[in-house]
Amino acid sequence: MDIHERLRSLERENAILRQQLSILRAQFTASLAAHELPFDMVFHQLPTPMVLFAPDGLAVAMNRANEQLVATPIDQVVGRYNIYNDPAAQKRGFVAAFEAARRGQVAAMPPTPYDTAEAQIEGRAVDQKFWSETTYFPIYDHMHRLVLIGEMNRDVTDWVRMREEEQHLAAILRDREQRLAALFDQLSIGIAVIEENGRILECNRAIAAMLGFERDELIGKMIMHRTHPDDRERDRLLWEELLDGKRDHYTIEKRYLHKDGHIVYGRMTCSAVRDKSGKITFLVRFIEDISAQRAAEAAVETSRRLLQDIINQIPALIFVKDAEGRYLMVNERLAAFSGYEPQAMIGKRDDELFAPALADYYRSFDREVIRNRRPIQRDDDRWTADGLTAFTTIKFPLFDHEGKIYGIGGIAIDVTERRRMERERERIEQQLRETQRLESLGVMAGGIAHDFNNLLVGVLGNVSLALNELPEDHPAHPLLTQIEQAALRATELTNQLLTYTGRHQLDMQRLDLNRVVAEMQTLLRSILPRRVELIIEPSSSPLPIEGNIAQIRQVLMNLAINGAEAITGTGTVTITTAARELSANEMAQMQIGADQPPGRYAALIVQDTGHGMDEVTKARIFDPFFSTKFTGRGLGLAAVNGIVRAHHGALHIETAPDQGTTFTVFWPMITLAEALPELPPASPSIKEAVEPPMTGIERTALVVDDEPDVRMVTQRMLRRMGFTVYEASNSEEAQQLLKQYGHQMTLALIDLTMPGKTGDELATEILDSHPSLRIILMSGFSQQELPASLRASGMVSFLAKPFTLASLTSAVTAALSSHAL
Repeated sequence: MDIHERLRSLERENAILRQQLSILRAQFTASLAAHELPFDMVFHQLPTPMVLFAPDGLAVAMNRANEQLVATPIDQVVGRYNIYNDPAAQKRGFVAAFEAARRGQVAAMPPTPYDTAEAQIEGRAVDQKFWSETTYFPIYDHMHRLVLIGEMNRDVTDWVRMREEEQHLAAILRDREQRLAALFDQLSIGIAVIEENGRILECNRAIAAMLGFERDELIGKMIMHRTHPDDRERDRLLWEELLDGKRDHYTIEKRYLHKDGHIVYGRMTCSAVRDKSGKITFLVRFIEDISAQRAAEAAVETSRRLLQDIINQIPALIFVKDAEGRYLMVNERLAAFSGYEPQAMIGKRDDELFAPALADYYRSFDREVIRNRRPIQRDDDRWTADGLTAFTTIKFPLFDHEGKIYGIGGIAIDVTERRRMERERERIEQQLRETQRLESLGVMAGGIAHDFNNLLVGVLGNVSLALNELPEDHPAHPLLTQIEQAALRATELTNQLLTYTGRHQLDMQRLDLNRVVAEMQTLLRSILPRRVELIIEPSSSPLPIEGNIAQIRQVLMNLAINGAEAITGTGTVTITTAARELSANEMAQMQIGADQPPGRYAALIVQDTGHGMDEVTKARIFDPFFSTKFTGRGLGLAAVNGIVRAHHGALHIETAPDQGTTFTVFWPMITLAEALPELPPASPSIKEAVEPPMTGIERTALVVDDEPDVRMVTQRMLRRMGFTVYEASNSEEAQQLLKQYGHQMTLALIDLTMPGKTGDELATEILDSHPSLRIILMSGFSQQELPASLRASGMVSFLAKPFTLASLTSAVTAALSSHAL
């Protein structure tokens, strides 16, 4: 074969190799496109040498291909090398091309020699000389600002040499073979040339390194022997089709056996090289090591499974969709909520999974998130197997590295319990505010009652003294009697205020609520207008309760009269009694007594057909002195409030404008075995004859009160009874008088609620220093204000303000005789 024939043969071989390389490059490009890789990884794996410069000429990035090209480590170039400081770059025209790229041009240089020694590149491993076909191009940001200058180097040294050696044909052929061999051997993809029988004729170093052998160990061996046994049959079938001409090439991913026994994953493309007659000359296998890719995929899958496991445990509905609305990921809670298996939702859109209306709602929500490019939160309620469930849903856009939205994520949290707790907290806060308001009103009402009772002491006391001094036929006697009656009515008013505050003394006894209502029936019919029909519907069984009969009658009377007054024209007031078992939830809905325990209660229900109340009126009906009527003092329902609370009961109201009103009072029921306290004896009336105190006892008394009018009238009454009286305005004055005259005194009347040292504190000190002295504590409040220790002593009694001469005489007589309450 002459030299020209040999050259043409080499050209044909060169064309075949270029074809195979073209196929390899296309496969490699497809592999990159199929697997998104980080920029650094792609940049460093590019076979084309590249350098990125800042506009000022400083190198800011260089890939490994260029590192090999200039034989200088990357870290010795990046951040150190400046093209303007390179004499070789100046000399060979690289700087001029760089300047053209700065002006916005793409500057492609012809093959140019480059010497790293001449360039004085610091840190180079060896001096490198090569021919480079270099292209400079500008790189802009999204605002079209120049940010980088790219340098792409194509090592054309071999090409230049080939051109030079074309003048010497023999040398050209020899150098071409060397270049082909170098290319064959230096490719990162493994290449094996194989006979039709599968025996290896030639292989490059990449495939030898991939399988852990030396090249000589592989040549002459069967390539199929390095394939994993489980993958051989699939490869053999495709191989036979290739030999039979049924296909030109085939590509498969399979496992290879490394020399040390571990598995290497490879993507193999096998092609047949045929002559002009179609006969196979040889076969070539291109093998790409994808073990790292498989490991990365396994790591991604592990991460995906970990993420899936995590979101499956989160107590929320979680999903991720792509930009087209297809589900990429859902957790088990969302799938179960939607009625699907998780995998059945992947890849599907909302309209393939949900009813049209719900799917439209979800898509509209997604479009709003994409349009606004920000997270959006919505609260909505959905019906589930557990009933109406409240959700808070947050959807948010997902951005890629270029700022484009590639998907939507969402989290829906079940907030049903949280909303219930918030409503409960609001209810408790409202109840607390109402309790505080009622307590403040109670304190105010109690203070008014106390001060008013002190004023009434002077009125009733002086009237009672005057009535006992004047004969009944005296002209002033009727006038004084009227003053007395007015004062007694004022006393009833203060008692109502004390009842509202819960500080009124209660005499408790066992009662049957049915019987109380029955006994009040005749009185109620006589009081209510004839245009109002009264209907009584008692319980079929007794309703035993413990309470103060007078106050329970007062509740019934006030509610019945209140209902009748709400009726314009004709109507009915219905009174019903019944036994009720109240739960904690029912107790929480009470207007009064919401803090009482659940249990069995006797219900007193008063229902009218009147005009009803709005929410504003309903909120104020228990306030003292609040009334919607032209007449009345506004204390009826305030007293009901105090009585119900004092009996540890509860009250519920149902009302609406033009719908009438229903008051339901719940009294705690008792069992027949429960004991009752003994009732105290009735108090003497104001008209009883004034009995003189016990005789044979030294009649010296001490009156201690901060109110001058009270001290004056009490002193007059005691002197009327024959006592020598000393008076003090506070505890300190009382102690001084006791030091001087305490041995003479047999009785001390002390105000319970004096400023400074209170009456009970003074009484305790007096009992320590004068144990034989009888003490009567006076108060505008009730006896329950008296400390238990003093009540148990037997030496202290109680006198309620206001009092008359008769009630004072009775209290003094009892104190001097029994020393008991």
